[in-house]
Amino acid sequence: MRFLIVDTVYDGFLQWLYNTRAPGLAVRSFDEQYRAQVDGFFHTAGAWSEPLRALGHEVLDITANNAPQQVRWMVENDRLDAAKTLSDALVFGGYSLRQKQDFGWQRGFVAEQVRKFRPDVLLCANLYMFDDAFLETVKGSYGVAVGQHAAVMPRNSLKRYDLIISSLPNQVAAFKEQGIRSELVKLAFDERLLLQLADHGKPHDLAFIGQISSHHRGRARFIADVAQELPVSFWGSASWPEDIDPSALKITSNPPLWGLPMYQALKDCRMVLNFHLDAAGDYANNLRLFEVTGVGSVLVTDNKRNIRDYFDPGREIVVYDDAPGCIAAIKRLQSAPDELDAIAKAGQQAVLSRHTYHHRVRDLLPLLG
Repeated sequence: MRFLIVDTVYDGFLQWLYNTRAPGLAVRSFDEQYRAQVDGFFHTAGAWSEPLRALGHEVLDITANNAPQQVRWMVENDRLDAAKTLSDALVFGGYSLRQKQDFGWQRGFVAEQVRKFRPDVLLCANLYMFDDAFLETVKGSYGVAVGQHAAVMPRNSLKRYDLIISSLPNQVAAFKEQGIRSELVKLAFDERLLLQLADHGKPHDLAFIGQISSHHRGRARFIADVAQELPVSFWGSASWPEDIDPSALKITSNPPLWGLPMYQALKDCRMVLNFHLDAAGDYANNLRLFEVTGVGSVLVTDNKRNIRDYFDPGREIVVYDDAPGCIAAIKRLQSAPDELDAIAKAGQQAVLSRHTYHHRVRDLLPLLG
């Protein structure tokens, strides 16, 4: 089958990719830019493609908000004139461009790609942007439309989708209540990145990598409670709620990380804290579950009702019910290094044997009919 997969990535990742990792990349071919992006390892970018290709499927992998890459595709496919008409927010100069905050061009470019490629399966992983209105513009140019979602529920209409997959059971139920066919497909780990990581030992004992803000009060309060007792290495952006004084915490702050540097930081830590946001409800469901274990570090995560569907707590990961319980578990493991190493090894083995995209693609394909 022919798959067109469309997703978006964080702006911070694109800035790192084009300005730090690969200056000059913006003027290279679409294939070169795509390969550089995949090798930069942004979370899910390119993760479905390699397992699908390994099974003989043809895949066009699109990052809708990667402006240099998207413009290059338009140039190489004789659609530059069409691209120039799609948005005033793009200023072309040769093959380079300046991008403002405008999403119309992103939908317009992807529509051109769908019409050109005519996929059997159109898989959209940003349902806030690619909704029924978008599918109407490409009607007749694809076989089935599949959405993928596991964040705050979209408010736009998605009834044109033939299937929406989610790694959250509560969201599968919510989509079904809207009359949309929905199935559970779990998140996974892209094991290819392991070949790109160095072994620095474990210079950081306990870490948190992510965002802290007043909008994430539960997470902020939890991290603060832990960091009052234990030193925590932190990578990310932080805007603490007014009732938390970060200067009183045992936190070493570092700038946000993207792609491979983020995974390297995860690997360099003995234990990594994880705290789910509200959209997950009572369910364990974020990529950090697999990223931490996948790189061989110990995951310390909140105890959700389905966590045992993924890992064996106490043997493959560490779970907590509250901050005091988390602190006690960490302190105990700090005095039991052999047990800590055993959990790290068992967690990584669990991911590589059960939770890669090669495993998940075999769950996905039967759902497509």
